[in-house]
Amino acid sequence: MRVLLEVIATTLDDAVAAEAGGADRIEFVADMNQDGITPDLRLIQSVKQAVSIPVYVMIRTRGGDFVYSEAEVRAMEAEARAAGEAGADGIVTGALQRDGSVDLDATGRIVAAAGLPTTFHRAIDASSDFTRGVRQLASIPLVERVLTSGGAPSAYDGLPSLVRLCRMSPVEVMPGAGITLENIGEIAQKTGARAIHVGSAARIPQASTAPVSAARVRALRTELDTAI
Repeated sequence: MRVLLEVIATTLDDAVAAEAGGADRIEFVADMNQDGITPDLRLIQSVKQAVSIPVYVMIRTRGGDFVYSEAEVRAMEAEARAAGEAGADGIVTGALQRDGSVDLDATGRIVAAAGLPTTFHRAIDASSDFTRGVRQLASIPLVERVLTSGGAPSAYDGLPSLVRLCRMSPVEVMPGAGITLENIGEIAQKTGARAIHVGSAARIPQASTAPVSAARVRALRTELDTAI
């Protein structure tokens, strides 16, 4: 079974390098200093014209926590709609309520505005009831997967939770956060995940704001193919 490799891109060059290295999907975001927010509409269009692999676009109006006001949710609905019109293949989004539970209404509205397959991002790792939150995602149409570190600081730290989650989750589980060339094979092998998400590991130097390296992506791809 080929494990899908998703790479974060913040620029057009990132996206091109990711595809050249063997990435299967791109998560396209802006401003990794804020852990990723909605990118510029024109850049989405440029990326879609430059690569042939699927591009999932982050829909997040600001950095910080994942509890959004009504005005922010409306803004993200508009951003999601615009991303779809720009050619995005899917979106990446998520919202929490003040008690830490998954905000099904806000998330559902954003997803519906895009009308596209959706990844619920690592807001799930900040939720108050991680397992319940994952189960609830299946009730939102078009939410196909959850990006998670298993509720831990990194996917490697959260490996026991990810193993359990991959067996019981009603939606696809995609491990992400702190994945490296040295641990990507073990994480894929032990979890049985169908997709792995990487950020800094695909870059030289290995920092979230560094450019994607096709050679690093190729090395990650090789590790995945060797492990499975």
